[in-house]
Amino acid sequence: MARVVRAGSRFREVKRLRQVVFVLVKYGFGHLLDEVRVWEHVNIQRRILHRLEPTTGHLTQGERVRLALQELGPTYVKIGQFLSTRPDLVPAEWIPELEQLQSNVAPISTEEARATVESEIGRPISEVFSRFDDEPLAAASISQVHRATLASTGEEVVLKIQRPGIGALIDSDLDIMYSLARLAERRIEQARLVNATGLVQEFGANIRKEINFTQEAANLRRTARNFAGDESIHVPKLYDELCTRRVLAMEYVQGINVSRIDKLEAEGYDLQMLAERGVHIAFESTFEHGFFHADPHPGNIFVLPGNVICLLDYGMMGSLPARDRDALARLAQAAITLDEKTITRALLQVAKPQGRVDVDELEADVANLAQDYAGLPLSEISLGEFLNRMFTLIRVHRLRFRAHLIWLLKAISTIENVARRLVPDYDLVDAAKPYAEKLLKRRLGLSVQAREWGATALDMVQFLKEFPQDTREVLHQLKEGRIRIELEHTGLDQARRTIDHMTNRVVVAIIVAAVLVGSSLVIHSGVGPLMGDIPVIGLVGFIVSVVFGLWLVYSILRSGGT
Repeated sequence: MARVVRAGSRFREVKRLRQVVFVLVKYGFGHLLDEVRVWEHVNIQRRILHRLEPTTGHLTQGERVRLALQELGPTYVKIGQFLSTRPDLVPAEWIPELEQLQSNVAPISTEEARATVESEIGRPISEVFSRFDDEPLAAASISQVHRATLASTGEEVVLKIQRPGIGALIDSDLDIMYSLARLAERRIEQARLVNATGLVQEFGANIRKEINFTQEAANLRRTARNFAGDESIHVPKLYDELCTRRVLAMEYVQGINVSRIDKLEAEGYDLQMLAERGVHIAFESTFEHGFFHADPHPGNIFVLPGNVICLLDYGMMGSLPARDRDALARLAQAAITLDEKTITRALLQVAKPQGRVDVDELEADVANLAQDYAGLPLSEISLGEFLNRMFTLIRVHRLRFRAHLIWLLKAISTIENVARRLVPDYDLVDAAKPYAEKLLKRRLGLSVQAREWGATALDMVQFLKEFPQDTREVLHQLKEGRIRIELEHTGLDQARRTIDHMTNRVVVAIIVAAVLVGSSLVIHSGVGPLMGDIPVIGLVGFIVSVVFGLWLVYSILRSGGT
């Protein structure tokens, strides 16, 4: 993934990279491309990078980012949506813009949809379905959804069908993103601090999971097992024999979208119970199962008869190890008590420093944050607002949460918004307390502590057994002079290449000058063979030197004088 151009598709990918560059320039990000010297890797004129279209100059930076990503297509829309869940990485004013990103794509043709289904399940559609709706229920950048009826049972199902060629497009765009991120890390400190290449790799792993529908099917089965017997949630039934990497078949769920408050009230649903059940599902999956829905926006939540919650779209799920659940429970409890020292310690347990952290300064900022909420009733504290301010704080102090923790906190913030649309004064902070307390009590139980201390003791025994041999090996290598210290330099590759370019040009210039002088001497001497009165050798040398001299001048001007 480290190369922009792969064998067999060089022309197409170079063309795509140029398109990416021109779109970014169009929306005013040419200065960043200039800073990473992208013109050395793409055949463009450097001055183009400083052009800003008059039609975009009045827009905010967040608006320009959104429009650029949307114009670049599905993969870039997805990375914008991904970054909208990472308030620890991007400015707060970008988040609302990134959350608006939608893939405005036309549905694939009926013939393509039918062909994909038949190719994947290995049978004609007419043999499997008594009815297949050619008009999709929904169309997105990666897939679209069609309704159908099973011929064997008459059950209503929905088929999620992947767009043809989307995998190849995503791979190509990921190569380009990785290469640009690598260039940025060489020259921009902020790109190194946020580990830009690591973010592209993380995003790539996530989007590849999302386009693998067998993974989504596995997520759905796991959620169904976790909530087996829980009457508050309905997990759609899968039709395993029709599920492949590119087609997902599940039952057709006919409910009311949770955002339709008026319709829910008109049909007699209990809004308080719906809010409580939605929060129960979120906290139960987080603190009890460690496996949660990472994208619970209102469009994915439906209400079924009996005040039952149904979640759709299991492509984006998060896993939370026991260690992180413990740390998060401590952070939640600290946030509830607004104890700045405990919040600071808990933050340093769940966030990874990207440089030196001034703990005293961090604690002072946490104290200021806590002071703003001190004395407020819990029902008036917005957990989402509190988390957003905390994200700003950790970004300032160069801390970074692991991705699954960010997804979780973002998902909880979304659930709070949904709950408060149903019940405006819903107290999510109070609702979270029993789940956090239950987890902490269980983790402090004798059986858990005994198991953890036992594992620690075994690790220590193993360490003590291996320590003498490891020490002897190090001393032996030191005695033999085989100990090496390796130093890794960063940011010098581009400087080396620039020096190489300059050296090459100097050498060419010297050669051109020498040929020019030599040709002039030959012409002056009149040595044959002659063309008219001019020696042929001198004339050829003179023409060659002029051509190479002009080429050298052109290459210098095209690269901006460097």
